[in-house]
Amino acid sequence: MSNLKSRLQPQIQAQKQLLLFSIVILLFCSFIGAVITVHPLYLEQFVEHPALVGLIAAISSFAGLTFSLPIGTLSDREGRKTMLIVSFGLVSVVLLAFFINTRLYPLILLQIAFGVFMAPVWVVGEAFIKDISPTERRGEFRSFFGTFANAGLLIGPLIGGFLAGAFGIRSPYLFAAILLVVPLILVFGMKDGHSNTNKNQAVMDFLPVLKEFLQQRELKLLALCTVSLYFWYAARWIFGPLFLQNLGYSPYIIGIWLAVSVLPFLLFQIPIGKLSDKIGKSRIMCLGFLISAVSLIPLGFMSSISSLLATIFIVSIGTAFIEPLIEARVTDIVPKERYGAYSGIFEFTKLLGLMLGPVGSAIFVYSFGISYSFIPAVVFFILTSALFVTTRLH
Repeated sequence: MSNLKSRLQPQIQAQKQLLLFSIVILLFCSFIGAVITVHPLYLEQFVEHPALVGLIAAISSFAGLTFSLPIGTLSDREGRKTMLIVSFGLVSVVLLAFFINTRLYPLILLQIAFGVFMAPVWVVGEAFIKDISPTERRGEFRSFFGTFANAGLLIGPLIGGFLAGAFGIRSPYLFAAILLVVPLILVFGMKDGHSNTNKNQAVMDFLPVLKEFLQQRELKLLALCTVSLYFWYAARWIFGPLFLQNLGYSPYIIGIWLAVSVLPFLLFQIPIGKLSDKIGKSRIMCLGFLISAVSLIPLGFMSSISSLLATIFIVSIGTAFIEPLIEARVTDIVPKERYGAYSGIFEFTKLLGLMLGPVGSAIFVYSFGISYSFIPAVVFFILTSALFVTTRLH
């Protein structure tokens, strides 16, 4: 009996840590979701053309891009917990500064700071989940974590839309800055899932890790999938609110639309994660890209709220098939002692997508109008689907 208990103890601890960190991310994403729901409308106050909103929004992604690669390797050496505590605290300060600021040039500096301080949350968070995931349950663990994150991104837009409608466009920033102290306190209860027993290998120079990454065909395809996926996320979160505002919808309706875009992640991530552990991940991801590409084409040319909600829901079903399985498949492939470094690489690809999305969409908005803001994402999805069809993966 004692032997059985000792064998089960690591699994129980892993599940407890998974639940605790998932709650942390649920709260964090709820508060950040409230902010990013209104952030494009906030940025529009400083510029004359909607296309410029995309360019300013891309600044934060570019800033995070430059720091995401070394952050992963640093977390392998120093552990995850400390970096999360520092990141949460600094993000809170930046959000308070957004609330106060009224000038364009300080806004650009705040965008840079926001990108830099947000990057460790996702890099270290993904690495932490990789650390604690049992080999046979990686898809399930990542999907559980992803479901909590997306639950926050569902709740956040509803809160942000309500606050913006009731108290003004800046109120979500103050709300988030204050309440971020709650997940910050919870992080102190986490046990760092990263072991430093193999520290010499953990602090391996980043360039050899990058070389190893470039030699693996599947990892490069997964990185391209990540860029494609986050290109769309950026277009949705930046130009979705501007598109709906152009149609005359209130911030609260915009919040509902963004919340519906996250709902499929809550419904499908965990069952898809379990199914992928049994039948493989690549087929499900390919299907997801096809669903999203086809259903996204007409989105920018709709005007009724019912069709807008139905379409974004279908598009998001496809992306819910993709996102958790990318991280789970990466965990299958890479050595455990380099989870942090690879999380940094894939955070780099996410931020690359988040940077290219606003820029690419902004070009279409400037050239053809706000209705064409989602077309570049369609092109990315189609190209990625074609690569999946022509490449045989596990």
